[in-house]
Amino acid sequence: MAVDLAGKVVLRWDGAGDCAPLLEAGGIDAVIPGDAVRLCAREEFGRAGSVGIVAVNPGAWPGAQAAGRAVDGAIVAGATSQPWVTANGYLIPYLRALFPDRPVLMGYAPEPTGPALPFSTLELALAEAWTAGGNCVLSPDQAYREALLRGDATALAAWSRMGQTARWLKQHRSLFLQPPLPTITVLADSGDASAEIASLMFRQNASPDLVPAGNPPSPDPLNRPVVAAAGIAPPSAALRRALLAHARAGAAVLTDAYGPAAWWRTMGIKLARAFEDREFYAVGSGRIVAYKQPIADPGDFALDAIDLAGARRPARLWNCSAGIAIATRGAHPALHLVNYGGPVRGRVLARRSGVFRAATLLRPEEPDLPLPTYRRGAGTEVVLPGLNRVAVVVFE
Repeated sequence: MAVDLAGKVVLRWDGAGDCAPLLEAGGIDAVIPGDAVRLCAREEFGRAGSVGIVAVNPGAWPGAQAAGRAVDGAIVAGATSQPWVTANGYLIPYLRALFPDRPVLMGYAPEPTGPALPFSTLELALAEAWTAGGNCVLSPDQAYREALLRGDATALAAWSRMGQTARWLKQHRSLFLQPPLPTITVLADSGDASAEIASLMFRQNASPDLVPAGNPPSPDPLNRPVVAAAGIAPPSAALRRALLAHARAGAAVLTDAYGPAAWWRTMGIKLARAFEDREFYAVGSGRIVAYKQPIADPGDFALDAIDLAGARRPARLWNCSAGIAIATRGAHPALHLVNYGGPVRGRVLARRSGVFRAATLLRPEEPDLPLPTYRRGAGTEVVLPGLNRVAVVVFE
């Protein structure tokens, strides 16, 4: 049977050297040898079985490559550019949608001959996995292990910061298990195109709700006004009926199925607008947005979905170009923020859908801070006094 590591900070320790003196400072709950974890690629997860410890290896560690840097080292980008961000947190809701009965654990394989990783990378991997509702096995590379064992001050400082973050994540774990806002609902299947669309939805701060293509939710245009059904296998008859029901009820349904035999062509549908790459059709109270070709740029597709959400866009960030925000609902509506670049020392403006009267900023490195709220139409804005690695804004 699968080993239950939910809610635990787990260290995978390879090589010689006693890691016991490091555990408390790093917030570590359990240590496992390297060969105890079976790493698999995303597309192999469904075939990997559920015996022992199975972790998904995204292939590249999370982080950001700067388009430029400010004087304080923070990543910046021009008005029309973004830093290159490698973000893997989307894999947790994506695989959870496909395999709802299996815990999703992330894991990385340190490259013995590759360049040494920044010491802060482990903290980032842990933060993005936990804020997405999952977990990550921490695997320091050889250079980091050796630096820790010889007492390198820089390595120990990064390890201590990771421990601080780990304890904070455990303290607030219930916040990270709340469901996402379903404003932009994305149907997912096991194909590469579907996975790439899911990834870029998160990267563009669409804060999507990923649901299995084989089991779509019932129409709910008030809460699910945008439903993306692109990059998936041709829909079954049941899925076709479900998607048309979403559109007839008032949602905008996005698809890259096109041509005279496309699944969405039905009685009463009318062309409303036509663009070079897509067409808008009126059906019932809603719309079908049909792209004329398979989605070539998932990032632009995500921006299209955000445009259709309009004032109900789930989340947005300013002055944090390497940040990703996830809006959640439940007993404690929140905005989860992960910064993949260097610390942002200036103010960060964050917006979340919904009108709230109060907000509190939670961070590992500082006491909780009440924030003034500013109503902006159907959303609420707050101003953060900077952002290091991870934070949560809880709204009331």
